[in-house]
Amino acid sequence: MFHPWGFRVIIALLACVTALGIIVFFTGTPGNQEPAPEVAQDSRPEWLAAPQVDQQDALAEKRAQPRALTVGVIGPLSGDEAEFGQAVLAGVSIAADRFNSLGGFQGEALKVVSYDNSGGSGQALAITEELIAQNVVAIFAAPTGWSTFAPTQMVNASETVFISVGTRRKIGRSGGYIFRLALPDEIAIDKTLSYVIDTLGYENLGLVNSSSYDYSLSVAAEFKRKVPDLGGQILVEADTYDTFSGKTEIKKVAAELNARSEELQAIIFTGNAQEAARLALANQDLGWAIPLIGGEDLFNEQFLKQGGKAVRGSLLYTTFAPDRDSALMRDFMSEFTARRNTNPDRFAALAFDAFNLLSQALLNANSLETQAVRDALLGLEEIEGVTGANRWASDGTPIKYPYFYRVEGSPAGEEFVLVK
Repeated sequence: MFHPWGFRVIIALLACVTALGIIVFFTGTPGNQEPAPEVAQDSRPEWLAAPQVDQQDALAEKRAQPRALTVGVIGPLSGDEAEFGQAVLAGVSIAADRFNSLGGFQGEALKVVSYDNSGGSGQALAITEELIAQNVVAIFAAPTGWSTFAPTQMVNASETVFISVGTRRKIGRSGGYIFRLALPDEIAIDKTLSYVIDTLGYENLGLVNSSSYDYSLSVAAEFKRKVPDLGGQILVEADTYDTFSGKTEIKKVAAELNARSEELQAIIFTGNAQEAARLALANQDLGWAIPLIGGEDLFNEQFLKQGGKAVRGSLLYTTFAPDRDSALMRDFMSEFTARRNTNPDRFAALAFDAFNLLSQALLNANSLETQAVRDALLGLEEIEGVTGANRWASDGTPIKYPYFYRVEGSPAGEEFVLVK
């Protein structure tokens, strides 16, 4: 599992590297294009330590000033991870435009400013410092390591509301102004296993992970912990990655599972979509079919196209159910596709919902004072969004519930069908 302290060595190597942000603007809202701040020349790993005395004084002075009716967005808008930053910016921008069209805050429009954080931790800190200098009422961060984890010390010291959108990793050393909006693994796995064991009657399960993928290991551990608590049992455990050979061994895993095929009712799989499809095909080659139980990493076209008939019956949990019918969903899907000429992913949907939670907190607080906004966020009742009902626990962690999809055959091929 990711932890921000794990970046010590990386930061030490990158501390003397400077980068300029590359700005990507696509929100369609005039006046929100901002140049990326320069990265400070400083050898200190700033995000691993509290701000220095001079910074503390400046931040204390900033806390005493009224907040601007502005939110910032930090995320990579170029480079290998651009899809994450662009999705979050699009979701926030659509929600902000909708909020402004309904009257904004006390009759004033809210402004969105964004910066491209494709340059690492130093740039994330420089961007955060710039947004704090602009006295933004809140910052939204994409679910990439530097964007989400580097700013935590600085935003807490300045008492700036900070919402990480879509990260499945817990934010260590978070503090009172840090929020995240994503489907928590603990809730998702608990609800999935309850459905699998109680409703579908699958009690005898296999568990397959991939040790080449850290997230797979953490999710597998949670499944392993929960299965016996809910009345099931894990009969076989396997790993697709052979640490001795350094190779992925799908056929070997399929053979291990096949040896218990008469007892197994389903296989929990926590790796990626490609490996899941290959495992289903390997099982099929051995002459048996068994449903896979997985998460939103499998909720993509690659899983369907590569797996074909072999993945029929698989059950997946996900944050975002784009075919769930509601007026809000129709409006969001229509606006997103009009702007981006593609369908939104879960990060865009979560960003849209995260902004709507913030805007409701602003209205409830009737204030731009940061502590009042923070308290209003924590005091929100469940608000229905495009990713379902959303609210936060007292520590800023999300309380959300999954949707379930089953893979079924159709004349056009395999498809995901919403079942709950």
